Amino acid sequence: MNILFITPYLPSETSGHAGAQLIYRNVRALSKFNKITIASFIDQYENQMSQKLSSLGIDVHTIKYPRNQKSISGKILSGFRNIKPVISYILGKEPFFIAKYYKAAMNELIAKLTSSNSFDLIQVEYNVMHHYTNLFDHTKSLIVFHDVSTKMYESGALVGNKSNKRLFQLAKKVESNIANKFDSVVVLTEEDKHYLLKLGCKKDIHIIPPQIKKIEKSRLNKVENSICFIGSFNREPNINAIEIFIDSIFPNLDKKITFNIAGKGLPNNIISKISIYDKINYLGFIDDIDSFLASQMLMVAPINIGSGLKMKIPHSLSCGTPVITTSIGGEGINVNKDAGLVKSEINYFAKEINELMNDQKTLIKMGEYGKNEVNSLFSEQIITEKFQTLYKSIVKI
Repeated sequence: MNILFITPYLPSETSGHAGAQLIYRNVRALSKFNKITIASFIDQYENQMSQKLSSLGIDVHTIKYPRNQKSISGKILSGFRNIKPVISYILGKEPFFIAKYYKAAMNELIAKLTSSNSFDLIQVEYNVMHHYTNLFDHTKSLIVFHDVSTKMYESGALVGNKSNKRLFQLAKKVESNIANKFDSVVVLTEEDKHYLLKLGCKKDIHIIPPQIKKIEKSRLNKVENSICFIGSFNREPNINAIEIFIDSIFPNLDKKITFNIAGKGLPNNIISKISIYDKINYLGFIDDIDSFLASQMLMVAPINIGSGLKMKIPHSLSCGTPVITTSIGGEGINVNKDAGLVKSEINYFAKEINELMNDQKTLIKMGEYGKNEVNSLFSEQIITEKFQTLYKSIVKI
């Protein structure tokens, strides 16, 4: 089958974005059975990632899209580029985060690709790329909702974030219309399927969870009394989770426990806050995140805001490290406590963590069970078969 993937993030196993890793694993596996073309935005440091895709026989086309600009000049240019999305948000048309992904250059690229190729199917990754559907009206299409924005903004509003209240109303107005543009819809969790149906999605919704990378790491390198959190801190759910942990949970933990934070972009106010604790370490971005996770006794994820399947959870389990999280954090992951996934209310996190850390031999066993469980649930073979079956049902071949 000849398939065009349209994505806001360049697929790569080495990306700092979990969604880009998910898409990479899918296209790598699917390229064994299909001819794959990718139209993607690309950041200035991602050229090597593009070359990796090409080496797999995937036809890659990219449009430059600078992200997270830190320099003054970069921020000014970003401001100019985003004038139209800001106006769209102010006028109440759609959330800024969705509006900003319409770019004339991407529109031109997709128009060129669709006119010069006979694609059997077009797969759009993320709701933010819905803008281009008018370019392939006569080709079968599906959209993958990596999360449901309305659901995420609603959870943010419920914890008191005022900006999320308006974003919730805007997303609620447009998100089902986005889904209904396509022949079929894919979500990662049962919860997201029910939420989209409630919003008014009329199309068939299929649940296909993400693949995880199979990790071969030794459990012998565990660091005693270590717990961790991983994430990119340009995302509100991660900032909210780390603030909850530092303010409400860490002060009630046993003094022997060391908390390690990994991920780029931790805000300066949080770095300043943790400086008074000698048992909290901010490690920044870690290249070999698999080895880091495998070395920790427990990952903590007090996630209050979000939608979709949180990739950090099965990732940690695949490294043999148990996780304590909330019901939101554990969505879509059918793993029990014995296999390393502990679900708790945030009020009880400290008590649960102290009890778990008092029996670290059992934690190690839980991690081993968890690794086997997620390697089975989220294997390349199972996920690829789900997509292949769906493709055939859409295209009718």
